Amino acid sequence: MNALALLTFSSSIISISFGVVVYTFNRRALLNKVFLATSFFGFLYAFTEVMMWQSSDVASATLWSKMGSTWPFFVVLVLHFALVFTGSKWLKNKFAYLLLYLPAVLFLIISLFTNLLFAPPIMTYYGYDDFSSNTILSSISTIWVAVLPVLAFVLCFRHYHATAEENHRQQRKLVAIAFGIPVSTYLVTNVILPLTGINTPNLGHFAVLFFAVFAGYGILKHELFTFDAAMATENIISTIPDSLILADMKGKILKVNKRLVKFSGYNEDELIGNSMTKLCTEEIYFANALKELAEKRVINGYELTLKTKFGDQKNVLFSTSVVKSKTGRDVGLTCIIHDITKLKELERRLVKSERFASIGELAGQVGHDLRNPLTAIKNGAYYLIKREKGLTETGRKMLETIDNAVEDSDRIISCLVDYASDLRLDVSPCTLKSLFSSALQKIEIPKRIEVIDHLLYEPEIFLDVSKVENVITRIIRNAIEAMPQNGTLELRSTQKGSNIEIAFIDSGVGIPANILLKVFSPLVTTKAKGMGLGLAICKRIVEAHEGKIKVESTEGKGTTFTITLPIKPRIELAVVNDWVTAEASSSAKEKYYLL
Repeated sequence: MNALALLTFSSSIISISFGVVVYTFNRRALLNKVFLATSFFGFLYAFTEVMMWQSSDVASATLWSKMGSTWPFFVVLVLHFALVFTGSKWLKNKFAYLLLYLPAVLFLIISLFTNLLFAPPIMTYYGYDDFSSNTILSSISTIWVAVLPVLAFVLCFRHYHATAEENHRQQRKLVAIAFGIPVSTYLVTNVILPLTGINTPNLGHFAVLFFAVFAGYGILKHELFTFDAAMATENIISTIPDSLILADMKGKILKVNKRLVKFSGYNEDELIGNSMTKLCTEEIYFANALKELAEKRVINGYELTLKTKFGDQKNVLFSTSVVKSKTGRDVGLTCIIHDITKLKELERRLVKSERFASIGELAGQVGHDLRNPLTAIKNGAYYLIKREKGLTETGRKMLETIDNAVEDSDRIISCLVDYASDLRLDVSPCTLKSLFSSALQKIEIPKRIEVIDHLLYEPEIFLDVSKVENVITRIIRNAIEAMPQNGTLELRSTQKGSNIEIAFIDSGVGIPANILLKVFSPLVTTKAKGMGLGLAICKRIVEAHEGKIKVESTEGKGTTFTITLPIKPRIELAVVNDWVTAEASSSAKEKYYLL
């Protein structure tokens, strides 16, 4: 194989390789398909030319010359590529394809079965080659072969100059160069030089390498032509946050996205080919949705309950529409499934919270009204106990029971009022020692309980003293009640950065596991008396100070409550609960935060 044949053959191999790579990069893009087809026919044309040059006799050269009759398709594909690249509206007309490819078909037939376009091959200094037969058809084909590539180059060059955006200009510049080099080379070696009587080999095959390299580089480097409707649709289907189903008119699943696979727990193979009723808890609701769809053609926000592979039930909004073919025939369904399970749970919680808020507001009003009669009852019982000397022991015990019941009732009312009313923080400096000393004076510690004090004297912290004392007394009372026999209560504090951590460690009976998870929720209690609001109030007060409270407990071994509070409050505290924002300076002794 001589140097010319080797160079041409190598160029054609590189060209078809670029075509395959570009097509693999995006198989859906129309231009990538046309680029691959152009590269393939260019390779075929170059390969037959090389084999003709290398033939050992006329018969073999003639055979390869006839096999190279596919050259018109390479020429027309070059123009087709340019039309697609420039986004020509001309291609939207089906008649345009007839104008493009009909001459190519005619020239292929004439070249294959006659010698009207090319004379039989003759030996030249570079091997056997065929030349124009100097007929009218030969002249027409020569003009056609010259005009189409030049037109393709002009279209791309104009497309390049009409672009203002720099990145697009670079892209289109590469494609314009990709056309310019092989077109000019072909015109020189196949048109201009033969007219002057100079016979040269067709170097256009070698120049096609530049078309493949520049156009292919533009596609791969700048991602030309990769964004099309089909690709965009595929990306939308795979990335939308809702589940999507494409089904036929009978509800048989044809395609699903990854979100539905994750949502349902089924593999894609387990869904495709099955009816959508596979996901429904009750087929009647799905049947009703399809019935409504048949009437309205589109349904939005139809509420259904679907089941996953693992038996979980999910609340969803089901929206679907009928897909029509170009002829107007119903061909399938597009279904969107929006998971509202969490939204439904939030709605239930909101309803419950609103109910609690209403009860709390009512309880606060009733509590104030009940305190007056309770005070009268308590005063009457006290008067009878102190003044009436003729009371029997039974009567005295009954009055004491009334007095204790009134105190319990007053404590319940206080909890209700505290929980229902707005919370104001009157922030002032104090030490933990003074805070706990004041709180412990309000509590009667039984002799069976040993209190171990590991509290720090420093640092000075800023908080609402009365409310934090309330938290301390509630937790200590709970600890005492959790130790019906002998026990210990350890009070420990630790400074951690800008926070102070306070631990209440008792050796009591512990909290049951089923109660531990919701111990700070309102109306949760293990006691015979009380409403279970104490710890909920403690949590509210601690969080109002931008702190945290947590609990750890082991049944039979004891419980540890841990409170973390900032040593100094923030300059600004945004209060979300009641839509109020208050500002405070940490240097002042009295600050008010409305919650």
